[in-house]
Amino acid sequence: MLITSSKTFVIFLLATCCGMASSTSLNTLTPAAVNSTAVGNSTLSLPETFECPNMDIRNECENLAHLENCTVITGYMIIVLLSTNDTCDYSQYSFPKLREVTDFVLFSKVTNLTSFRDMFPNLTVIRGRKVFLNYALGISSMDSLERVEFPRLVAIQRGHVFIGSNPKLCFVNKINFNRLTLAPGENHIFPVTDVKCPAIDPCSGCNSGYCWSNMRCQKFENDNVVKMQEGIQHCDQQCLGGCDNHGCYVCRSWTDHGVCVDECPPDKYSSADYLRCYTREECIAKKLAIYKNTCVTSCPGGYFKNNITQECDSCTGVNNCIKVCHPRKDSNPFWIHTLEDVEYLNGCQICNGSIVINLRNRIDESELMKYLADIEEIVGHLKVYKSPYLTSLKFFRNLRKIHGKPLELQHYSLVIYKNKNLRELWPVRKGFELINGGISIQANDKLCNRVIRTYKNDVIHDRSLDSIQISDQEVLCAPAKLNLFVEVLSHRSIKFTWSKDETFEQVEIIYRPIDPNKPFNDDSELDTNVCERIFWQRDLKFTQDLDKNNTHYFYKIQNLAANTKYACLVKTFGQDDAAPAARSEIKFITTQVNVPPPPLIRITKKTSNSLTLQLSYENHEDQLVDFYMLEVYEIPENQHLLDQRDYCIDGVKQFSDYHNEDYDDCCSRRLEEAEDDLFKRQLEKEFSCSLDNKKYCTNNPLEDNYTNNANALLTKRLEHAETNYTIRSLERYQLYGIQVQACNRAGCGSFRIINERTNYSEAADRIYDLTACKMSHNNEYRVHFKEPKNPNGYITLYAIHFRYLNASTNGTYQGHMHCVTRSEHQRNNYLYQGYLNSTFNQAAVRVESFGHLTFTDWVAITNCNGVQMVYAKTKLAGRSSHGWNIFLVFFILGAAGTFLWVCYKRKYWRKIPQLRRYLPVYANLQSLRRDTSNDEDRQILVDGFETVRFHNSPDDDKKYLVH
Repeated sequence: MLITSSKTFVIFLLATCCGMASSTSLNTLTPAAVNSTAVGNSTLSLPETFECPNMDIRNECENLAHLENCTVITGYMIIVLLSTNDTCDYSQYSFPKLREVTDFVLFSKVTNLTSFRDMFPNLTVIRGRKVFLNYALGISSMDSLERVEFPRLVAIQRGHVFIGSNPKLCFVNKINFNRLTLAPGENHIFPVTDVKCPAIDPCSGCNSGYCWSNMRCQKFENDNVVKMQEGIQHCDQQCLGGCDNHGCYVCRSWTDHGVCVDECPPDKYSSADYLRCYTREECIAKKLAIYKNTCVTSCPGGYFKNNITQECDSCTGVNNCIKVCHPRKDSNPFWIHTLEDVEYLNGCQICNGSIVINLRNRIDESELMKYLADIEEIVGHLKVYKSPYLTSLKFFRNLRKIHGKPLELQHYSLVIYKNKNLRELWPVRKGFELINGGISIQANDKLCNRVIRTYKNDVIHDRSLDSIQISDQEVLCAPAKLNLFVEVLSHRSIKFTWSKDETFEQVEIIYRPIDPNKPFNDDSELDTNVCERIFWQRDLKFTQDLDKNNTHYFYKIQNLAANTKYACLVKTFGQDDAAPAARSEIKFITTQVNVPPPPLIRITKKTSNSLTLQLSYENHEDQLVDFYMLEVYEIPENQHLLDQRDYCIDGVKQFSDYHNEDYDDCCSRRLEEAEDDLFKRQLEKEFSCSLDNKKYCTNNPLEDNYTNNANALLTKRLEHAETNYTIRSLERYQLYGIQVQACNRAGCGSFRIINERTNYSEAADRIYDLTACKMSHNNEYRVHFKEPKNPNGYITLYAIHFRYLNASTNGTYQGHMHCVTRSEHQRNNYLYQGYLNSTFNQAAVRVESFGHLTFTDWVAITNCNGVQMVYAKTKLAGRSSHGWNIFLVFFILGAAGTFLWVCYKRKYWRKIPQLRRYLPVYANLQSLRRDTSNDEDRQILVDGFETVRFHNSPDDDKKYLVH
């Protein structure tokens, strides 16, 4: 019966304590005088002691007065069921003299008690000679308890601590219970509920860092855990918990009438139950039996108590001396879950029932030997199961007979099942017999098969009913050590090497992958539980099947996982149980790394001009990556192909809307997506780059001849820690291809490619130059606007809206809409001209792109007169023919040439002397004059406008007439 909750603990406590109370007298107090003259060293003496028997305090708080004057309780102390209804003042009850309890201390359902500090200020040791279940200190169901405070408590010498449900309890996590008790890790401290505990550091000023509360530090003078050190050097080693001018607070072991001693003197009788030295008269007065030179509560097996002499006499030839024990409840087995259950069988020779051992907590096996070694006969069956701390069953060394009434599972008298650390059974006494049934020994990881078979053969029983662990559950029996060397050959293979001299007829090569981040128990290859044994790979070979040289055998293992840690060992043995065997220690190796697989790419954030990507792996491949190579490509739209589609007739759905799908369409789509994902994963698996498939590896960034792709918009190397990266300066609602490959010292793997669009911008498709007018003489409307400069991807259409809005119509209006595609609007030189049947006074445009839908503000429709008319006609003329454009170009060129000729002829440049030297015309003219012969005619400009021609004569070539 395991204690799994504080409620169960309290129920068991109350049921057990009721039986205890009936046999306890609160009025029997025994003073023990101090003989100070007998003490050579004053530090070994004790203050005057006053021994009290078992204390069971309950129902009325006035019963606490029975603890007055007690310095030691030679038994247990139970304080339970004090429901005071605010009428009990605990401040009146303080017991500073109490320093020692030889058995256990229990508290439960004591109302309004907030702390033990003032009630038991000097309690120093709880010896736990007898325990409650496994516990020497139990506290549960204390509704008002706020602090567990025993300021001087330094030792619980046997047993453990149970702290159950106490809703207001604080500071429990600041108490080191493992240092307080004998066996660390066996205390059961239930989580404290979320209460309003003080926020200050409760152990401020405590050297150890542990405390009972914010006012009391925890002392550590328990030599069960550590040697006595600082602060008590002046005390003798026999003291426990320190000393003062009066002597030791408590004796570490034996107390002889107020004196601490190593052992009782020859004229005294030692009481192991109370750690006291008594005279013969004191033993008898306490109703204890005298066994040799000790005082015992009951005579051991083979002895009985002589009621006249009060001594334990031998049972030689006396049948009624045999101690027969019965279960606590009829027809139930002897359940052994706790140390208390073990104590119940103390001295039993015949157990009238079955014994079932299921020890979930650690118990010193010397305790089992002490209390169970007298058992000789079991009327029922014996079952030992799921006791992980048991290593031996030798405490059954005196067992002679198991009757098997009843049998376990109708077949077995002896069952030993799933005890993972059990290594040893017990030496079988000659004639040991199972009267009915067989033996079942299964799933004991460390129990040697040869030992099991030897044991089975020594027991007299029906062997046809046996069920014994075999095959993969076999464990070698104390094998010799085989020296094994394991070499890593590649990312896929390893090689075992061991000496021929250490090898027998058969060899078993055993290996398995293990988690590198978890500890691995390497006591043997089968120390893991049965469920994990399936992970071991085994190759059984004969020596003639192995590769070898003159001194060693070799064995290669192929097709291992890359960069994986393996546990490896080799066993070798003969053909039968008597043959020798050897086994290597477990060797741990890690295969070489492979080219890393492509990482998973996830877009975590995107804007209209950036994409943020995250790189990750499902398992631990990221540990193999040294860096990533990122390449980004722009995937442009095929505008020529898009312009061929009339989006006014065949529109585009702006966003995917899965919510409107019916059930069949949704399921069909998801099946298609799953099939597509499976296809891509299989493609990656079959044709991915690795050291086994180098033909699928492209150019490697680690190689010297690597060149970046010229078509890439961005090429970036990301270090191993850069698993988040933002790609910036992108176009709005543009589709980009992102590919990433991971690289390490072995090379670079395959690319992982995803395609993703940037977000749209609400302002990108806006039109800022919208104008609209109407011809005055007819219903011709003209609307002009340019295409947005940086739209959200390809613009599919423009929807031109007209309306007639009149304030007197209360917001109702007559409207009209005309749709033009982007290419059509461009061909019309961004001008829409149309004849409408109605009159409208406002116009607006709805721009639909791949990324967004934008509606412009309404603009007033004006009359197409004046500048607007000329502008409109010019646009219209320009739209109708390109001939006018050609004419205009030649007209401008002609006018410019005429102007320059006139300037030359009238010599306007002469009026600007500063420019004459810069004009090539002047230089040419001077040269012309110098080279002209006398026969040539000359002409000059007269009065700035008339040209007069002269004829040069040879006689007077420098004379000329000017009018």
